Amino acid sequence: MPPFSREEDTRKVQTAVIGRPGSDAPAFLPYDHDEFDLFMRGRSRSGFYCGILLGGCGKSLSPKRYVDKKCHFAHHPPVHCRRTANDESSADHLYIGRALAEWLQSQRQRVGQLDYRPGGHQVGDVVDVPYEDGRRLVRVQLGRSSKREWEGADAGLHARYESLDWLFGPDSFVANWQMERQGYALRVQCRSVGAVREVEIGTQFPDRPVDWSSLTDCTLTPQGVVTPSLVQTANGIIPLHALVVADENPSPLPLPPGSVIVTGTTSMHSTETHRYFDVSARITGRIALPVHSEAPEPHRSYLPVGATLSWDKEGRWLISAEGLQPVQAEAAPQKKEGSPTNDRHPPQPEPVQAPSDSSLVRSFRRTLENTARSGGAVTVSTLCKRARIRDDVLTPERWQTLLVQAEQPWTPGKPILSALVKDRDGGPAPFFAEVLRGLGWTRSFSWTELLDVWRREGRRAHAAFGNGRWSTASVASPNPKPDCLPRTSRQTCVESAAVRHRAACDALIDWACEAQRTNDLHSVEQVLFLLDGVVVPPETDRTVKTLTEWFSDQSAEALYGTWERLSTLTERLNQEGDDLHPDQLRRLLDHAEEIAREVGEELGAAEIQDIARWRQHLAQLAARPTLVEIRRHAMAVRVALRRNVGEVRTTTWAELAARIDLSLSSLHPEDRVAVLVEVDRDTPDTSPPFSALVTDRGGDRPHPLYRQVLFNLDRLTPSPDAMHMHWRMALRHHFGWGWETRMAQQ
Repeated sequence: MPPFSREEDTRKVQTAVIGRPGSDAPAFLPYDHDEFDLFMRGRSRSGFYCGILLGGCGKSLSPKRYVDKKCHFAHHPPVHCRRTANDESSADHLYIGRALAEWLQSQRQRVGQLDYRPGGHQVGDVVDVPYEDGRRLVRVQLGRSSKREWEGADAGLHARYESLDWLFGPDSFVANWQMERQGYALRVQCRSVGAVREVEIGTQFPDRPVDWSSLTDCTLTPQGVVTPSLVQTANGIIPLHALVVADENPSPLPLPPGSVIVTGTTSMHSTETHRYFDVSARITGRIALPVHSEAPEPHRSYLPVGATLSWDKEGRWLISAEGLQPVQAEAAPQKKEGSPTNDRHPPQPEPVQAPSDSSLVRSFRRTLENTARSGGAVTVSTLCKRARIRDDVLTPERWQTLLVQAEQPWTPGKPILSALVKDRDGGPAPFFAEVLRGLGWTRSFSWTELLDVWRREGRRAHAAFGNGRWSTASVASPNPKPDCLPRTSRQTCVESAAVRHRAACDALIDWACEAQRTNDLHSVEQVLFLLDGVVVPPETDRTVKTLTEWFSDQSAEALYGTWERLSTLTERLNQEGDDLHPDQLRRLLDHAEEIAREVGEELGAAEIQDIARWRQHLAQLAARPTLVEIRRHAMAVRVALRRNVGEVRTTTWAELAARIDLSLSSLHPEDRVAVLVEVDRDTPDTSPPFSALVTDRGGDRPHPLYRQVLFNLDRLTPSPDAMHMHWRMALRHHFGWGWETRMAQQ
């Protein structure tokens, strides 16, 4: 691992605005040079500004690419910028404001002009997002505020707007008071993902960790913003976990999306406020039965006994019943032609019944088999269209259940037809992993591995059905039952069993050979497991041995390839780890640990030790002071150095720590650089830096970190040979001519 003294530009300018100085379009320059190249793809080096809405000077910025240190924006000299926040979070108020505006537009709301300095607030403290012609408002409180100030602002905003939603930043303590008032508070934060800052919304409850979710998972209701951890009821927005106690106060239950299908509407009567219809409703929910109860059959109808209706933790209907009583579906009575009727009402249209599960399974299987024969793929919408249902009717759980039934009879080695279902982006359907688990695949897959399985099973399905080998008419198991064999004699039965055994072995071998052609190690492993300890014919035994040798070689080769990937990752960690941002380092370590689990402790022992060492290093980085603490130290150091100028004398870092705060002596060298950079952040370029007053222990040479401070301030950085003369000239500007004589006299 490189030594800690290695330079790291953590206080460089990482954010800018695009287009013009007053723009609110933020840009975050990633630290890594590879991500820098992705960020600059399709962009020119002009058009970046130290934005006014960032508290900057409005001057042009240039993106700087480095391999040996972090990439950053830099001003064009001469620099006269008083911007105080330069890190990756310095443009979060712009990212949050624009993300909220786009989200409100996706909720079909007309968004007004965003205000990043409402009521004279400092830039970055408050963001106002008005909508619905200025009648409703979302206020984001990022800066700190007292309780009295917040309550006054809240009362004033409620008087001006019909609706008000508060979002609180990570450093805002006001969220605790909001949580006391309404039972929850909404948080907002940004997270670096490559070259972008993603906005997340958190729901904070008392005595619970903040539950973070994507902004796109939230909805806007007349009562306010509803996150996945909240639910809208007739009594207002309440926490989702509080739905269980909501039964104590009877109120209408909200319907989760897709839980009820209404058909066969018949108008009955009207009132001043509502129109009433008789309908046929089909409800999708979940039922809880005692543990000793028998599982209900999928295609039968049951009447719950001793049932109650409530909600589960996921917001679905939950029926808790003591048991199920099977019922017979009554056939509709048929009228005889010409028979009179006593019905005084006109004939009503028959309600359109939703297809049964069995008909859906048959339709899905038929569509998937035809798709496999044609060598193509099918979307969820096409499956629903062929089954004559809407594509928003089925929940992911229902898709899993129906497609698992469509795969039946399924045996190890049989191609998975559900791999032919693709999502809108061309990848696997969102429920493909659940279908695999429903078929008995116990292994958990990463996204890349799941994509490989999906593609491989799709190719196998095309190959199998293209050759006409599989169909719904095929037998349910690899054991054929030839009708031509008589079943009366014992000898004939034995011969029939031998035939079935031979056919089963041949079928398994065929599946394994087909899996071998497609390099499907998992299916070959399943077949070898099934054939382990089974007596097979000699020719089949030779094939099994060949497959076993192939599987061992391929497994070893795959394991070695995985180890090479792990070795490459750890090598990158050891070479570039100190130059990576903590978020990048954390993602790289997570990826390396995932691969290390596949490799195992025996083969990857050295790499696992490197990963553990870098984990410890990451924990040490997390314990480093924040930018707020750095600035607090810098303010005190600047006051002390100004006093030294009046006293015409230099000082050391140890003396500063003794005079100001002993914690200064324990700061990391890079944090000491950061403190001195903040000390001279507002020092004009025409004036010498105050950090020149900090010397080494002897007092006759500049501090070893002085050159790094000059570099981080974008000042002229002399060579090491000229550094001593540059330092003496800086002191001469501070103290005047003859300062050496006066110091010697003192």
